[in-house]
Amino acid sequence: MKKYLLILLVLLGGAMNAAAQDDSVFDLYRDDIFSTLDTTPQPRRFYGEHLIGFKYSYDLCTVQSTPSLSEGYYFSPLNFIFQYTYYHALWDKYNVFGLQAGVKYGRQGYTSELSDWGESNQMIEFPFNAQLKFDMSRFRLMFNLGTYYGYRLSTDREGGFDQYDLRHDYGVIGGGGIALVFRPVELHIEANYKYSLCSMYHTNKYSDLYWLLTYPRNIMLSAGLFFKLW
Repeated sequence: MKKYLLILLVLLGGAMNAAAQDDSVFDLYRDDIFSTLDTTPQPRRFYGEHLIGFKYSYDLCTVQSTPSLSEGYYFSPLNFIFQYTYYHALWDKYNVFGLQAGVKYGRQGYTSELSDWGESNQMIEFPFNAQLKFDMSRFRLMFNLGTYYGYRLSTDREGGFDQYDLRHDYGVIGGGGIALVFRPVELHIEANYKYSLCSMYHTNKYSDLYWLLTYPRNIMLSAGLFFKLW
């Protein structure tokens, strides 16, 4: 009887020792598994966006002239812009930069208290802007800075263009606005200022003795509807 009891105790001790060894092995592997897990939250990834749309613009146009032409504002209510926008996700982390290119058709000009001066021109322009943006849920805050090239197609001045008129135009554009975002549709409301670096006339249009420098200046208030392509 004692012999059988001794054998039973030996077998029970061996079984308990094996179980303890198995648990230690399991614990070892379990520690290795959890030590390799990365619990740090991954940063949010951004992707490029492509938008296309149309804008309507109401422009307040004038010129800065030397000598003065007693110039005033010409109000231009019909200006239309077709525009493409690309928002670039820099390194897939910073979604705040954008590029815009488009074509604008409308009128600009100025008024004058002098009977021989003042005109409005039919224009076509090609603006190119860089944009800094900040997204806030359904809203976007936008800041623009860029350049443009324009060409005067026609004038309402009696007799039309002459050899002293410069029909090419170029300059800088700056401004900002807000966007209401309802993907894939966006409504953009902006105010921009256009500063021409090219005079409307040759310097000797007024006199061979006194130079005339006449640079257009426009305030542009616009609203546009854009669609996200992808």
